[in-house]
Amino acid sequence: MLNFSWRLRASRHLLCTALLAVLAGTWVGASPAVGATLEGQTFEDTAVLSERTLRLNGLGLRGVAWVKAFVAGLYLAAPTKDPAQVLSMPGPKRLRLKIMLDAPSNELTKSLTSRIARYEPETVQAQIGPRLDALAAQIDGLGDLKVGDIVDLDFQPDRGTVLRFNEKAVGQAVAGDDLYRAVLKIFIGEHPADKRMKEGLLRGGV
Repeated sequence: MLNFSWRLRASRHLLCTALLAVLAGTWVGASPAVGATLEGQTFEDTAVLSERTLRLNGLGLRGVAWVKAFVAGLYLAAPTKDPAQVLSMPGPKRLRLKIMLDAPSNELTKSLTSRIARYEPETVQAQIGPRLDALAAQIDGLGDLKVGDIVDLDFQPDRGTVLRFNEKAVGQAVAGDDLYRAVLKIFIGEHPADKRMKEGLLRGGV
């Protein structure tokens, strides 16, 4: 009987502790889930965009030798290892860059525009040209990027490409899925800026 009473009191104590933890927001389920970490950069495993829950597909480092520029995270509605499927997949997408090197934002712009100029057909370049210029101007307007900054390149089907800087939208959305597809190709296309980064982004879930 004494043993039963002790167990009952212990169960009640555990239940009360759990309820207090939930109310205080300290219960494990109340914290955002962490998906993965690369080079000390931590990414949550989900992101909500255009009322859809996207999942972290993979992480990739952009760097040369010992110089590390940023870690990129790719969020998709459905995990995949197929770059063609990523490029054709309908719905919202997010490329999140966590900056690891102090540098002017126009260095990022140059990388985007130069690779599109080099690898996209002239017909595509002519079609997206003015809109690419608009996106490039927004990125240039960020000024000096600092270690710890976050740059998001989001695609929202009803709006287009949306640039966000440290969780805040920058400028107006730039219309067209063709523009976002051209940007995505720089990361996971046939001629990526960094092959190791491409491999990391196409892990198919982390």
